[in-house]
Amino acid sequence: MSPIEAAGVLGVSPSATRDEVLQAYAARLSEAGADDTRRDALTAARDALLAATSWHLPGPPAPVEPQQGPSEQRQAPTAPQLPQQPPTTPPSQPAQPSPSQQPIFPQPTFAPPAPRHSASPSGPHPGGPYPGGPYPGYPQAVPPQPGPPYAGPAAPGPWYPGPPARRRLSTGAIVGITVGGIAAGLVILLVMVFAITSIGDSTRRLAESGSSSSAPYAPPSDTPSSGPSDGSTDPATEDYDVDGVHVHYVDGWTFELTPTQSCVGATITAGFADSVDGDTLDEWTVTADLKAGVPYELTIPDSASTHQYVGIDSIDCTQT
Repeated sequence: MSPIEAAGVLGVSPSATRDEVLQAYAARLSEAGADDTRRDALTAARDALLAATSWHLPGPPAPVEPQQGPSEQRQAPTAPQLPQQPPTTPPSQPAQPSPSQQPIFPQPTFAPPAPRHSASPSGPHPGGPYPGGPYPGYPQAVPPQPGPPYAGPAAPGPWYPGPPARRRLSTGAIVGITVGGIAAGLVILLVMVFAITSIGDSTRRLAESGSSSSAPYAPPSDTPSSGPSDGSTDPATEDYDVDGVHVHYVDGWTFELTPTQSCVGATITAGFADSVDGDTLDEWTVTADLKAGVPYELTIPDSASTHQYVGIDSIDCTQT
């Protein structure tokens, strides 16, 4: 805010003294009441005028020798100036010749002396008159035009708080974040190792259970045989014994059972799986009468299970 604008807000002259500015500010502040916008404008005007009054001389200017003002110098004609007479010599020195005895020489013409004090472009000269100051006996100088407002650093006031300072993370917070990230990485690594170990153990158990099965499995065949079956030469369908009964694979899901002793109402259990050495996933049971040394042909229906491989798991003979 310029001094002229500030003077208009407070209702004083731009060249008012400090006391006049403070009195006008107190009067206008009481009239503003609780209007914060008006109070802020009055405070800004007061600060601008107080900053402008700091350039004025606090008291009356020091007396200076009478000299012609700039306006009078321009109007008065230039007249030759007589040289100043030398000071009176003391009695011990020889007497100087009187003016009538001195030779006559043409009088030189001197220019009028320049003012002792002059204002520099940057401001008033130390000890010299300030711009716009009153001088007795001299015409009033034209007051200087107000320049741009003083743009110095303003300290935060009660109505203009400064911005809050930014705070960096403390050392404890940085250490906590780092430790937390390392701990999270270790937890993820342990979970991955546990999952891989569990998968390996499951695969090993499935392989061991498949290799320990005593019943070979054969896939069912949908193509009928053109001649009598004489057994299969596939190593996976070799003959084997289950509970004292010799089991011979014939074809498809057909087996030939030859017991060593007769058994009435024997319970025959067939197991199903998805692979030759896989675990038993489904079972099918049938009751039959077996005679010692007589082959008994057992055909398991296709509707017994949806799995691909089948084998005789057990033959329970409760009666002989």
